[in-house]
Amino acid sequence: MSSKLGVNGTKRALAPPSPSPSNASNASHGTPSKRQKRADAANRIRDHATPTPAAAAAASQSTNFGGEMMTQLTYAVEFLKAKGEPKTFADILNHLTMQHHSEEMQSKFVKYLRRHHQINFLPETEPVPKSVPAWRHGKYEFRAKIPGVVDKTSLLQYLQNKTDASKLDVKDLKDGWPDCDQAIRELESIHKILVVRTKKDGHAKYIWRDQQELFNKVDPEFQVQWQRVKLPAPDDMNKKLISVGIKPASEDPQLKVKETTKGKQKRKPNRTTKKVTNTHMQHLLKDYSHLKRG
Repeated sequence: MSSKLGVNGTKRALAPPSPSPSNASNASHGTPSKRQKRADAANRIRDHATPTPAAAAAASQSTNFGGEMMTQLTYAVEFLKAKGEPKTFADILNHLTMQHHSEEMQSKFVKYLRRHHQINFLPETEPVPKSVPAWRHGKYEFRAKIPGVVDKTSLLQYLQNKTDASKLDVKDLKDGWPDCDQAIRELESIHKILVVRTKKDGHAKYIWRDQQELFNKVDPEFQVQWQRVKLPAPDDMNKKLISVGIKPASEDPQLKVKETTKGKQKRKPNRTTKKVTNTHMQHLLKDYSHLKRG
């Protein structure tokens, strides 16, 4: 420490230098600087936003579980559709190789099965041991778009019970009866169903019920002549029929009556009476032409 001579010649100790701001901020018990405060705030935000390893693992496991369940559920639907008969939950687990999964995962998968729109759950009809959990009971079967139609008899019965003349889509029929093509050909050959086929491949597309007793065989030569007749374009069909004195079936008679009635209606004349307000001048508006001298 440096010193200087006082007034009476004695040495006087100088005061120690004041600490700099950087030194003060680095003191263990000093007040932190603004830079240090900003750094601490940033660290707190980062620590709060970054999940802990346990939370990250739990989130990843939940995502993987949901994705795996959706995939396994698709395989389960295909399995039940291919078998065509009810299967137990154990059968489904063995097919999907999920029999070694935890009880918690299997019980959650049961909920997915029972809520799926293409799966029917069939409860147990016989007593089950109490040692078996309730969620393992029952069987599962594939739910087709047209349920119960799996042969020619059930197909004819389904068409008979229809309350309208709408078509039956073969694509929907194959959802529960994949190999129905041969049965469709047999029923069509004996005139029990009407079939519309694709022009390119000749595959059955739509089906209606037919009446076998109304079928009349047409001579092949007449069929050829019929096909040779050239029909007018759809836009000119009505004009052609009217020109030969035939009433088109597409013409609605009610519309014609409405048009005729509408044409006969006449517009009513406007007979509103105007109110006279200048009654005091009516004597000036009289006709005096008959008093005119010749």
